[in-house]
Amino acid sequence: MKALFITGEASGDLHASRLIRALNLVRSDIQFFGIGGDKMTEEGVKIIYPSDKINVIGFTEVFGKLSSLREARIEISKHIKRNHFDFAVTVDFPGFNISTARYLTSNGIPVFYFITPQVWAWGRWRLTPLRKYFKHLFVILPFEEEFFRKESINATYLGHPLSDISTTKGEITRTNLPEGNPLIALLPGSRESEIKRVLPSMLAALRLFKEKHPDSAGVVALHNKKLLSISRKVGENYLDDTPIFCDQTYDILKASDLAIVTSGTATIEAGLFNTPMVVVYKLDLLSWCIAKLLVHIKYISLINLILSEKVIPELLQRDANPERIATALEEVYKNRDIISKRFRDLGQKLGNPGCYDRIAHSLLSMV
Repeated sequence: MKALFITGEASGDLHASRLIRALNLVRSDIQFFGIGGDKMTEEGVKIIYPSDKINVIGFTEVFGKLSSLREARIEISKHIKRNHFDFAVTVDFPGFNISTARYLTSNGIPVFYFITPQVWAWGRWRLTPLRKYFKHLFVILPFEEEFFRKESINATYLGHPLSDISTTKGEITRTNLPEGNPLIALLPGSRESEIKRVLPSMLAALRLFKEKHPDSAGVVALHNKKLLSISRKVGENYLDDTPIFCDQTYDILKASDLAIVTSGTATIEAGLFNTPMVVVYKLDLLSWCIAKLLVHIKYISLINLILSEKVIPELLQRDANPERIATALEEVYKNRDIISKRFRDLGQKLGNPGCYDRIAHSLLSMV
């Protein structure tokens, strides 16, 4: 049996690797090919094109990656001709994956979607191709199953993957981090473009907060070492007493009292570790203007969406400036006990660990 996995970003590479591991435990004879990164490689996947070459955020960054996106499609086409894939799994990355699913389906390959686009927020035009080109959707937010089923699209919610992977390594504890009370974790995102936009404001806000709370301290948590150089470059004026750690995010969240987090799955990670936070989000101007026209949701952070109320502050675009972030962080610090109580409901809503195993069994039963 042969399977094709396609993802376009670091988080997708991680989730794909975990699902591949679960599939291997059910059936050891599956050969995996894919567009992915280091995590999928570690699980024995033959990488046909590196995902970091097609990783984009926003609407305008796509133009700079058009040649890479074209190359990736060519590689998929080549491998379809060489191999008979029994199924394909696309992970997140809808701009690339939905159009690719059309091609895969036309070649007789059943396609499953793991971590689907948030069409309940924007992009309802994607409902038709999701219905037409995907055999089944495995969604990761509790309310998504009902949403898709109402649209006559086969979908199942079997738990959130962060319930499985949000575990500490135990390599970093409070003693390894700067002395401070409170200790504040800065999570600027997993893409260079995000770090360029938000990390300077995060660090400047931390400095403002420390002026009011001299005993406080901060630490930057990065997804991997590839982001270290750009982080040092954009944060050079503020990093004298704020160390950077790579691939230790969960340990740092567990040890921290507060956090400033770029909107995305990291907000759920911080919530699962019961770390009260301020959420920030910035896009380039053109992408933001387009998003304002297309996106119609009450909240931008996943935690507020899942809990259906504004539990944590959200600062977008020009509001995500040092002064506003520092003020919001002060608000979170004062209300940290109330926020922590609401975070306890988050784990219950996301479900028990084991979603990768459940998805693996369900998927193979449909192949």
